[in-house]
Amino acid sequence: MFLIDKETEITAELICKYIQLHHEKTSVRYKRLQDYYEGKHDILLRRPQREGQACNNMIHNYAKYITDFASGYLIGEPAAYSSEENIDNLLDYMKKAQTDVQDTDNAKDQSIYGVAYELVYMSNAEQPTPKTANIHPSQAFVIYDNSVELNSMCGVYYYEYTDPISQDVIGFNVSAVTPTEQIQFKITTDYTVNSEVTISENPFNAVTLIEIWNNKERQGDFEQVISLIDGYNKQQSTRVDEAEDFVNSLMVLKGQIYGDTAEEKVESVSAMKRTGVVELSEEGDLQFLTRQQDQQGNELIRQSIAADIHKFSYVPSLTDKDFASNVSGIAMQFKLMGLNQITKEKERYIKEGIRERIKLFNAILSAKAAAVVAPEDITITLTHSLPKNLVEIAQVVGNLQGICSNETLLAQIPFVEDPKAEAEKAAEERQQRMDDEFVMSTPKIEDISKNEAE
Repeated sequence: MFLIDKETEITAELICKYIQLHHEKTSVRYKRLQDYYEGKHDILLRRPQREGQACNNMIHNYAKYITDFASGYLIGEPAAYSSEENIDNLLDYMKKAQTDVQDTDNAKDQSIYGVAYELVYMSNAEQPTPKTANIHPSQAFVIYDNSVELNSMCGVYYYEYTDPISQDVIGFNVSAVTPTEQIQFKITTDYTVNSEVTISENPFNAVTLIEIWNNKERQGDFEQVISLIDGYNKQQSTRVDEAEDFVNSLMVLKGQIYGDTAEEKVESVSAMKRTGVVELSEEGDLQFLTRQQDQQGNELIRQSIAADIHKFSYVPSLTDKDFASNVSGIAMQFKLMGLNQITKEKERYIKEGIRERIKLFNAILSAKAAAVVAPEDITITLTHSLPKNLVEIAQVVGNLQGICSNETLLAQIPFVEDPKAEAEKAAEERQQRMDDEFVMSTPKIEDISKNEAE
């Protein structure tokens, strides 16, 4: 985290210094985390210790499994928003900006890199609206003031530009945003400004680069178990090597000669492999030199390492026998307690990021004289991705009638995407039924006249 005094002037030279610190400090770490997610593990660097020895470098991509599981569990469904105030304008902006896609990308970056960055900007359409973009953590950072509130002073994102002929990297395009200004310029690979600095007004009146942490330490979900993943890869690769070496074991001949020269011996061995026949003299004997494989011990080691990976990443193995299809919802929650704990921390940070986005969207709504609702007055609901027991959910919702608002209760139902619209629709249907019942129970004028005549 970069901290400066709140009175410090943000200049292009100061931004260059922080870009150098960020690039040199994080580029190697982020590259390693990205490689592991993409299946480029250290096991691929393994080489045979002797000529002819089997060397199967097998990737078991637990890194991808952990990230996809954890991020998918966090953002199983698009976030739901509810408020006692009218938030239709805000929801319309979010729909146009496809913020549900942005939330998914942010959750994935959180899990891989320990932090995610979202940029809010104005579209170039005839009627500009706020849009969002996911920025790779290796290309972005936020500078805060050194107060206890950690107010955003400047958001910086930069990307390489190359020579059009050699395609070599010759510098970086830099964009920085302060609460009042948007700053753009270019720098060289030694982090010096080499272009005109362009400054324009910031229509949001706030830093538009949002930093979303994965946890307080800003670590990725699989970062602490990389050594275990390496151990699993090596152990499984070695098992396959041993099996292959067993097939290709050395043949030992006793009391038998198949040629006086090396060429003659090679030719004899080739003939044996081709025909599948070995001729032995009466005194001759044939054996194979092999090493006994401890399959049971290898399997115990594999299971132990796999269990440690799941234990220390808090991501369960759904193929485990404990995850039976008939397990109740409460029992499933106990089995997912570790995952739920880290997910709650993720949820706090991603909701904080969503509220920062709402503040920025509100700035544009306010500029257009539209009604705005404070982020703290909006309830954000994230639905976790797991098989749902609709019977249990219906019971809970029914028991909470009159205690919680209808919108809050509807937000707990997985198939309800817009709680506010669903509540309004349900209210209209109830009113229609009441009107129909009133009409059916009210005597017609003709019947009244007939009864009076009789």
